[in-house]
Amino acid sequence: MRRLRVLGAKGFLRAVMASAAAAVVVGSIGAGAAQAASPISTAGFDLSRTSTSSAVLSALDTALPNLSIDTVAADANRVGPTGSACGSVLPHVIKKYCWADDDNDTEQWYPQGVSTTYDAYGGAGTTAGGRSLIATSWYDHDGGTDKGARVSILDRANAKYRHVLLAVPGGTSTSPTFSIASTHAGGLAWYGRYLYVADTTGIRVFDMGRMWSVNTSITDAIGKTSAGYGAYGYKYVAPQVHRYARTGTFRYSSVSIDRTTTPDTLIATEYRAPGDTAQVSPRTVRYNLDETSKLIAETTSTVAGADGAWDIGVDSLQGGVFVNGSLFLSQSDGGSVAGTDNDRGDLYRYTPSSGSLVSWGNHLPVGTEDFSYWSGRGELWTTAEYPTLRGLYALDYGYYSG
Repeated sequence: MRRLRVLGAKGFLRAVMASAAAAVVVGSIGAGAAQAASPISTAGFDLSRTSTSSAVLSALDTALPNLSIDTVAADANRVGPTGSACGSVLPHVIKKYCWADDDNDTEQWYPQGVSTTYDAYGGAGTTAGGRSLIATSWYDHDGGTDKGARVSILDRANAKYRHVLLAVPGGTSTSPTFSIASTHAGGLAWYGRYLYVADTTGIRVFDMGRMWSVNTSITDAIGKTSAGYGAYGYKYVAPQVHRYARTGTFRYSSVSIDRTTTPDTLIATEYRAPGDTAQVSPRTVRYNLDETSKLIAETTSTVAGADGAWDIGVDSLQGGVFVNGSLFLSQSDGGSVAGTDNDRGDLYRYTPSSGSLVSWGNHLPVGTEDFSYWSGRGELWTTAEYPTLRGLYALDYGYYSG
């Protein structure tokens, strides 16, 4: 296997990238440098699936209105600025949405993952009702009452959106309830009716085809109460229906869909903080998807094995997506609210077939997170997490595809 080398002194590489508008080809740079991206064994990346009780799900379906994604999207209750009204100093951004002021500024919720109806359905990327949607995950950050995680469903036709709380069904078939989904929700991969959510020690799967409507007057509780079913004031919840637990040590920090493979595949990347020597070099792993069930293809009953794996050798990775054989990676680099050049994220492209690793410094927003690709529109989507600097950004895939 061919191994490339990157700078061991990462700060120097940052300085080089900050001063360069063009891509930097990361090659052999000197003694003592860290290992760069290369293929590795797929052993140790198995996922073991457990499923939510079908009896509990059926009982909740009976107890609550069961709604489609089109119904929920049509009931959007929030809107933010778009395009130039958002403001952007990033190169090669071709579409941008921002959140309403209270969502942009809040310390309670931090956005993380991004996926789209192209990931979910392919083709034109539209729902049965003809909507083109973008989903963004948020985790509860403020340290007060833990409300777990939520997902925002944004209609790209009008920039309207609504938050949906993620919920974990429980109880019994005679007394069903649900609780918060306590997860960092670091990445999203929407595939068919299922929303895959990165959960560090595995992946949670929520059903976007059976969202439930609950009592919005119940603002201080979740699940079944004496006043009915509530979810901290949210109108809709999406239930967890499966959970994949890791059997190795891989940290599932982000997930994405690759529709340029046969079959479609699920990609997961691993975050490592700079200087964290206790964790192995960040890795990326790929799983085949079952295009009928929309679940990860299982090698034995309830166990899914990896189809490919790579040692990336770049820290602070927030998202990654394969497109046409190349892996595009987002790397965070600081959190200054001033949004200075050197705080902006960096974009990498790794092509396993050639071993090449290319980078573009400061081409991503401050606090860049997950990645998603929308074919036909030529868009690489990412989101930004820090208060006052948030947004959904579509980068020009053609520029970065080489």
